[in-house]
Amino acid sequence: MNCLKPETIILFNQKALRATGAGLVLNRAQVNNLRSYVEATVSYHGFDELETFRLAAYLIVKQHNFRDGNKRTAQHVLLNCLRQAGWTYTGRPIDLARKIVELSKSKASRKTESILELSYFLKSNLQKRQ
Repeated sequence: MNCLKPETIILFNQKALRATGAGLVLNRAQVNNLRSYVEATVSYHGFDELETFRLAAYLIVKQHNFRDGNKRTAQHVLLNCLRQAGWTYTGRPIDLARKIVELSKSKASRKTESILELSYFLKSNLQKRQ
């Protein structure tokens, strides 16, 4: 999963903060371990690729690995992973941004429900490229 490499996630954090200044990685170890954690979880639960990308977005938002731009980074990484897997997001960018904000405000005890809510939203706004 190249879209979840630590350097890719950090690059998207820098992209998210281009207008406001340089980002700061608060927890490099968690960024480094994100991909392996996602891959292990996916293997254990049998997630499909879309569930995998949503889990990664959830973790980026909730682990708060960056001083600023965690939600924007999660959105950039999610869209990049979808693109690399042949999906096109057809919804409005503001609606996806609002869903990411909702995800960030969700309680940790509602992790599965939060990821599923994002799942339902995305499935209605995705198109597989030929």
